[in-house]
Amino acid sequence: MIGKKLIKLVLAIVVLGLALPMGVTAADKQVVWQVWVTPNLNRAFYEDVVKAFQAKNPGITVKIVEANAGNDSTADNYLKLHLAAGDAPDVWQNFDIPGFADAGMLWEIPANDPDLKKVVDLQAASYKGKLYAFNNSIQPQGCIYYNKTLWKKAGLTTLPKSWAEFEAACAKIKAAGLVPLITGGEWVAGWDVNMFVSVNLGKNNPNWWTDKYAGKTSFAKTADVTESLDFFTRLVDKGYFNKGAVSTGYADLEQQFLAGKAVMYPMGSWFTAAEAKATKDFDVGVFTFPTKDGKTNMVRTAVYGSSPAVYSKSKVTAEAFKLVKFFVMDPVYGAKFLEADGLYSNLNPPLTYTMSPLQKELGDVVQKAQFRSANLQHMLGSAGAPGIFDKFSSIGQLILASGSASGKKSVDYAMELDDFVASIK
Repeated sequence: MIGKKLIKLVLAIVVLGLALPMGVTAADKQVVWQVWVTPNLNRAFYEDVVKAFQAKNPGITVKIVEANAGNDSTADNYLKLHLAAGDAPDVWQNFDIPGFADAGMLWEIPANDPDLKKVVDLQAASYKGKLYAFNNSIQPQGCIYYNKTLWKKAGLTTLPKSWAEFEAACAKIKAAGLVPLITGGEWVAGWDVNMFVSVNLGKNNPNWWTDKYAGKTSFAKTADVTESLDFFTRLVDKGYFNKGAVSTGYADLEQQFLAGKAVMYPMGSWFTAAEAKATKDFDVGVFTFPTKDGKTNMVRTAVYGSSPAVYSKSKVTAEAFKLVKFFVMDPVYGAKFLEADGLYSNLNPPLTYTMSPLQKELGDVVQKAQFRSANLQHMLGSAGAPGIFDKFSSIGQLILASGSASGKKSVDYAMELDDFVASIK
């Protein structure tokens, strides 16, 4: 009897040993990391980070699971699905912090962690007095990139700042037989709505969400909202965007611009990383989204932390947080992350990498902007309503597909946004 039990025990140990990956022992603690995959941040990039982290932290193994920018604008839906299934990852990346924090799903970061002394203005990322992630980086978002060769071919010599100047530039480009603007469907349509509205609203009312929640204002009663939607619709009606924009995916969109298919491309700072690696026969420049009055505003992130966060019910919170810090603060791999996604360090001393000419130009544009406000999706005084970006996307897709021919006016879209916020409060 004892002999049979011993044989079973030995066999179990052998099977367990065969089931573990090479170099991994049964005593290792595993961290499941939900990464955010984009054209810049591919699976291979994250695998290199994991290899380096595991080499420096024996006893901890990391399993990668993917949420993809080709499917959604954030990892929110992915995380909700896995929370419901009971297999949520330990480390989360690119998601709505307020919504998940309010639901008790996030682990509070110890603000007195000695490594966090390097973060500039650490508490700026706190939500309701608690820290769930930290701002390791700064991300300019309100950027319009332009093909300098085609810009010159269209007879343009100055960069537009106001709506009137921007429309005039688009008209001149179209008259030259070129496509003024390239954009796409998926989340990119929502991005356009967010930026065209945010660039005006952010500089004129940086506490707009606070006022909205207090009942002092609304989307429908805010001229910066309705007039910005009118401006976006007017650009569509005049044929200044690429044909079939709604059916163009994000990855294809980026490649089409780099192939010289359009003169201007609205997108965030992460595009600079793709541009730096691209083979092309023209230089790219950058300027801020135009405003009604011509006062420049570089819309940027203003979120409750740009680092990944840790699941509150994780059984390996210490190990998970160690991975988070390595990913965004390690002198080598933290800098590689910044470089791969065209970010700027918010640490002191800052992490550095060799910047491309376009990244240096963008840095100058940020510094010279008269305003540097947050975008509407994230935070204007208070956090943006959870899920609001999905409404931006549906509105943006309809405008791009039909323009004013949809029969809807900007105030109709604004009222839809008000109704959405009311439905979740």
